[in-house]
Amino acid sequence: MARSRARTRAEEFGPARGRGTGPRFLMDPLLSRRTELVLRELGGLPTLPAVAARLLQLGAQEEPDLREIVRLIEADPTLTARLLSLCRRAANRTRHPITTVEMAVVMLGLDAVRSLVLSVAIFDWSGNLPRKASAKASPAPNAGFNRVGFWQHSIAVACAAELIAKEMPEPGLHAEECFVCGLVHDIGKLALEVVLPRAYGRVIDLTEMRMGNIADFERPILGMDHHVAGAHIAKLWGLPEALSATVELHGTPYDQLPEIDSRRVVGIVGVADALCRRLGLGWSGNMATAPDDRDLAARMGLNADRIEGLIARLYEATSARCRDLGLGEEPSQQLLVESILRANGRLGRLNQELGEANRALGEAQQQLAETRAMVRLGEMTAGAAHELNNPLTVISGRAQSLLSRLRDDYDRQTAQAIVDAAGRLSDLVARLHRIANPPRPDWRPADLATVMDDVIKRAKARCVGKAGPSGVLGIKLTLADGLDTARLDAGLMTDAIVEIVVNAVEASPRSPVEVRVQEDAQEPSRLLIHVIDDGAGMSEHALEHAVDPFFSEKPAGRQPGLGLALAHRLVGLHGGEIQLASRPGRGTSVTVALPDYRWSRDPSANQLLRGGAQVIASGDGVQRAA
Repeated sequence: MARSRARTRAEEFGPARGRGTGPRFLMDPLLSRRTELVLRELGGLPTLPAVAARLLQLGAQEEPDLREIVRLIEADPTLTARLLSLCRRAANRTRHPITTVEMAVVMLGLDAVRSLVLSVAIFDWSGNLPRKASAKASPAPNAGFNRVGFWQHSIAVACAAELIAKEMPEPGLHAEECFVCGLVHDIGKLALEVVLPRAYGRVIDLTEMRMGNIADFERPILGMDHHVAGAHIAKLWGLPEALSATVELHGTPYDQLPEIDSRRVVGIVGVADALCRRLGLGWSGNMATAPDDRDLAARMGLNADRIEGLIARLYEATSARCRDLGLGEEPSQQLLVESILRANGRLGRLNQELGEANRALGEAQQQLAETRAMVRLGEMTAGAAHELNNPLTVISGRAQSLLSRLRDDYDRQTAQAIVDAAGRLSDLVARLHRIANPPRPDWRPADLATVMDDVIKRAKARCVGKAGPSGVLGIKLTLADGLDTARLDAGLMTDAIVEIVVNAVEASPRSPVEVRVQEDAQEPSRLLIHVIDDGAGMSEHALEHAVDPFFSEKPAGRQPGLGLALAHRLVGLHGGEIQLASRPGRGTSVTVALPDYRWSRDPSANQLLRGGAQVIASGDGVQRAA
């Protein structure tokens, strides 16, 4: 009954789970047609050789005829020779060499001989698989599917499972059966690769690119994973319960396995698979980090230290079985070298990921440092505003009172200068405080044409008397057609763009400053506001510090250098970024990029997605302030 429960999941392609990754068969209606085609192709694969199929039938009988089994095997000389070669290695517990099939059955037992015959038959079956031809191209092996490496891994898992079963024997647990179960555990991958080579190539590419679990990519692309495909093959072949359960359930946590007779076998194969993946033995196609084989062993009550002591014998056994099954004459030392190279490859990929993580951490730390600096600046400006505003009010008030009583032009100019200076200082403190402690954005639908008209009017008002060499104060505005209503705090964004436009006008451009508003051609939900001038431009040093408060390369009497710092801060409140590109004498281009700018009727979609900012410098006179 227990077996029927486990097997029904494969037969009905229900929500079987493995490796904690969710359903193995996707019931999405869009994939149902693909699934039917895959099952049809799997059903068209060659069956096991007649000898193996008949042997399975005889082995299932309560009292099999041993003589008929011997005659059946001896009728195939090639199979007999390879079986005896495997028997010699399996017979290390006997005192006499095994030279005939009859001796193998008597000395090793029917189950052991049947398992060894199945090993040879399944391996030979894989070598005779026809590859599905493409309508557009001649059939060619999938460069991503390493068939030799696949069988090296399968044989290594088989040997590991066999060694574990021998090292820690249990009642009803047969080492030879564990070997065959390990050999066929991934047979579903091979079957899927044969019937859908191109699609499976995409699976492998994505798995390697994203360093993930291959089953997680098989399901959305093929409609099923290799567990379900393997279970379907096992059903068609009528494989014994242990083999069928292993193919379907390997990789499932031991405590989640159903209560079936072969539960221990499936668990041991899972430990063996994790061990071989950790050692880099062969190619499993699975790029995700292998589960901890020591933890898996502990959950089964197995001694992890004793399993660790089997590793040297595992290399020898894998090398010998590869030779016996015709996979080559690769010595155990070569297997060790290859496993080390694979481990180094994985280490290289991990180092690359670590480098990317470190860069992301550096950017986060830089943003955190800037945030802390802004907090300190806010505290300082709050104190400065309190301490300075009262004296500035007194100075400005007394100067204005004095101005009203003075008659001499020189004295009046002096008093007016005091009033103007006090006003500028008060404005500077207020702007600095706004950079450090900006108001929370008030998200509302905004018409971009109205916003930009206001920008131009305010910029021109601030730039009166600051015309370029042509003597004409010009600002050219271009709005692309079809712009949607924007999700903005119109007041804050207007302030930000005004600062950028004023900076461009003050750069002494030879022709009118150009302001362009458009959607990003590659990402239409992203709004781009370009401010371009052909003025003096900025040096690399100026680009690097362009958004720093008080920075300016202008001579004495310059502006306080808070314009771009304030713009940078306000754009950051909208989750946007500022990109700067400039060359001395060639002008400057400033781009404000606002992601997901469109207004939505869903209130939650109009909240700030991300805030803060960072400055990332790049070469060739280009800086990106994000």
